[in-house]
Amino acid sequence: MSISRWTRLFFWTGFLLTIFTGYFNQGIIALDDYSEGIARFIPAQTSSVETILSTTGIRMPFQAIVLLGLSKLALWLGLTSPTHQLRFVLIIIGAVFFLIQSYCVQHFFDDSKKKAISQFFVSFYFVLPLIFTRPLIENMAGAFVTLSAFFAYLYWNEGRNRWVALSMIAISGASLFRFQTGVCVFGLFLLPLLRKDSKGILAFFITGILAFFLTGLLDLYLTGGFHRSLLRYVEYNIHFSSSYGTTPFYTYLLLFVALSIPPTFFGGARGFGWQQSYRTLTPVVCYFAIFLFFHSIVPHKEERFMVPILVLFLVLLTPLALFHFQKNLPSWRVIYFCTVNFLLLPFATFSAPQSNVIGVVQYLDRKQEITTLYDLDDSMVLIPDAFSLKKFSVRHINETQMFSESNRKCDGILAARRDVLDNHPELKSQFDMVLESKPGPLEQILVRLNPRKNGRRGSIFLFGTHDCVGRFS
Repeated sequence: MSISRWTRLFFWTGFLLTIFTGYFNQGIIALDDYSEGIARFIPAQTSSVETILSTTGIRMPFQAIVLLGLSKLALWLGLTSPTHQLRFVLIIIGAVFFLIQSYCVQHFFDDSKKKAISQFFVSFYFVLPLIFTRPLIENMAGAFVTLSAFFAYLYWNEGRNRWVALSMIAISGASLFRFQTGVCVFGLFLLPLLRKDSKGILAFFITGILAFFLTGLLDLYLTGGFHRSLLRYVEYNIHFSSSYGTTPFYTYLLLFVALSIPPTFFGGARGFGWQQSYRTLTPVVCYFAIFLFFHSIVPHKEERFMVPILVLFLVLLTPLALFHFQKNLPSWRVIYFCTVNFLLLPFATFSAPQSNVIGVVQYLDRKQEITTLYDLDDSMVLIPDAFSLKKFSVRHINETQMFSESNRKCDGILAARRDVLDNHPELKSQFDMVLESKPGPLEQILVRLNPRKNGRRGSIFLFGTHDCVGRFS
């Protein structure tokens, strides 16, 4: 089988894997993933542009409006269940972003072997199928960051100024989803400076000013103020970002070391032509380094903030990966990397995050007679009611309230997480269990490894009274 056929095989297999991930995994990676994403466009029946605009906070509503359009399309196609609507949206965005990323990474290289390796990374790197299918602003911005880096790559190697303009447009597209990706303009600006290309610098400033003006007008149309969302976001982060916790400057450096699956790329590079291998990839190096630097100097850091440059990181690993692949077959580095990666892949792909709380809400959606959820000792850290068409009330109760008569009505059900249940063993005798909503396999492992820190990820049990349990089964 030729290398080009390997590339096609990796592409189609990865494409199907991404589609399957969107279909089977409706997990929520982060609270922002739900509150700023899913909850604003699911269910389509009760979501609207007007609601999105009226509840817009410090972020631009552009992402939510785009996703709402997809959920409305799902409803128009006859998908009335919130879960099915979300599944449709995840499949569509997963397919689109996979196609964009795959096209770019293949065309960063002329060598057919590097094309195959870069496509292998995009198709099978353990976290990518899940990330591509999430409505995260970082994921949606990431495709445009890669596209901008690709246009910058074409400019760097061809010298045509139209690629500068297209690269700037792509960065502007990325910033509509996540403002911070705009720092990549500094990486783009470096390229005509290094080439000493005055026309390229002029193209940079003209398209930059135009892009800034047009995105400001879009924000004016949506929120009533020229770049109002950006100004609100900057002001909020100046005052409150550090309150979310701070980490050292080198946090993201350590993160990317871990993402390389060490010690795969440690040592063993004698004879590797660094300058020759990365000269054409200078734009990718600039984008990656500048994005990493600016995010590293900000005190508040979260792993998902690096999602926009994750594919660029894998592009930079590609030449070194080919060197190790060719150096000594079968290389222990290749075997080790693939073994660890493919052990992690099914857990990351099909282990739905927050499936314990999602399962509870989906159960309530099926049981029309249950109108109240009694949440014992904050067992439900997140209540993703967007997964239910039926509206239900939530009452947060403590130990002294859980046996009251109001909780024994047949229109209510009691939720207790496993660690909470361990503190109240009498529940099993006073009530009948009707459902155990389990976390995904990966989260089950995390709970076992550190039950104190990860207890919130554990199973959630639903209980009904002896008289009513027949209704809930």
